[in-house]
Amino acid sequence: MIKTINLSKQFSGIYAFKNVNFHLKKGEIHGIVGANGSGKSTFLNVLFQDRNIHLTGGYEGKIIFDGEEMKINTTREAIELGMGKVYQEFALVNSMDIASNIKINSNNFVGSSNEKTNKDFLYIDKKKNEQDAAEILKDMGIKVDVKSSLENLNVSVKQFIEIAREISNKNLKVLFLDEPTASLNKEDTDIFMKIVKALKEKGISIIFISHRLDEITELCDEVTVFRDGDVVANYQKDEFDVEKIAIDMIGKKVSKAVNEHRDQTQKKENILELKNVSIIEKNNKVISDINMEIKKGEILGITSLAGHGHTDISYAVMGIHKVEGDIVYKGEKLNTSKTDKTIESGIVMVPDERKERGLLLESDVTDNIIYTACYSKGKFLKYPKLKGLSLLDKKRIKETVDESIKEYNIKCSSPQQKARELSGGNQQKICIARAVITEPEVLFVSEPTRGIDIFSKEIILDTLVGLNKEKGTTIVMASSEIDELKRICDRVIVMYEGKIFDILSPEDDDEVYSLAISGKRRVEHE
Repeated sequence: MIKTINLSKQFSGIYAFKNVNFHLKKGEIHGIVGANGSGKSTFLNVLFQDRNIHLTGGYEGKIIFDGEEMKINTTREAIELGMGKVYQEFALVNSMDIASNIKINSNNFVGSSNEKTNKDFLYIDKKKNEQDAAEILKDMGIKVDVKSSLENLNVSVKQFIEIAREISNKNLKVLFLDEPTASLNKEDTDIFMKIVKALKEKGISIIFISHRLDEITELCDEVTVFRDGDVVANYQKDEFDVEKIAIDMIGKKVSKAVNEHRDQTQKKENILELKNVSIIEKNNKVISDINMEIKKGEILGITSLAGHGHTDISYAVMGIHKVEGDIVYKGEKLNTSKTDKTIESGIVMVPDERKERGLLLESDVTDNIIYTACYSKGKFLKYPKLKGLSLLDKKRIKETVDESIKEYNIKCSSPQQKARELSGGNQQKICIARAVITEPEVLFVSEPTRGIDIFSKEIILDTLVGLNKEKGTTIVMASSEIDELKRICDRVIVMYEGKIFDILSPEDDDEVYSLAISGKRRVEHE
């Protein structure tokens, strides 16, 4: 279906990938794996004729699509050929309803068009679009009102809407999936797997990029491994070996981070308390009557199914959402209306939505790493007391940024490269680096390893454990990755329908966790 011949792409003289010879067969699911910055997503962008590829000098080599050399240069033409793509970061229009998003590339029109009457003179058949969208979602097993807005939907539903948009193209032959399960919990991932397998049965060819190697080995017929822009290995189904693939990706064996210094958290004093806290959004309670004690120096985990509230606690504390109830920090009520003062006091957050809330996309790596520490805490100023009137300490900034790039393995051409140009995983590492250099007393991290390769995941988890052990930083980690929470947390709060459902130990088995996140009580045995 797709064949590439010596395909290469460079940015500013540096190759994202070079001389890639790749085959995608008809009706095949082909996995592509590799560390962050290895060239995977850029490879898909070239195949899909992303606009930025052509704005940065195009590409070298040939792409053969369905037997013919591809000579197009727009995504619109790629869609018309029969390609579709689900992006790592959502490509949805929030101001439009669900049906309009699903049918955006395949609208139904009222009227008729010919050579004399252009489609510009027709109008969209909204009712037929809604019928089509509802039918597609029904076939996928997703229950949602297609007339409703995207604004209040959880990330898993948005991901399914992205897939539905591509399925809506009746000419679909090839589907590119770039980290589609990064924001999904296990239950939603199972639904996704069924959908993808059904697409394969219909003869659609799929390229699937994921850092979750268990999903790769379950779904794919073949796997290609990228490392530093080169194809270093290729495996057929009967050759799959997760450990071997992981070593090929990184070039060495990866050790898992473990918190071996867990304390009896019940003996510690509270550093932060939530008393009857609720988040109100458009007159609806996102989380309701939360009472939570966060102990000084602990690593506290919070988990739930998507949309049940585990990532919302940090937004409440940081004052990003309207809050009812009291938040007490070091014995005093926190004024959540002044986020800058909250940061100054020692509470910092790494959000789960890195592009929307965590990055200055048009600024460079340096600015993104130092921004919070500089402007909220007065670090990197030659004369801190003058604040906005002070010169920046450029030597100290350079030393800190260079150390962060090395420590977190941030793949960038230079500290002056724009954040927008980096892979999602490297953008996430910048968010972590920026938070850590503020030297917080309480650090909230939401989905810190989402879309991160297996090596970088352990770097981030090791960083959190080290920060907690060496500096006594209290860490609150909201994540849907149960295994990671159990490895580094002192205790884990499980939320269900916006409320605290249970508090579990890292020693509790996976079945207990699965029951709790589904709102079911564990059966106690005598």
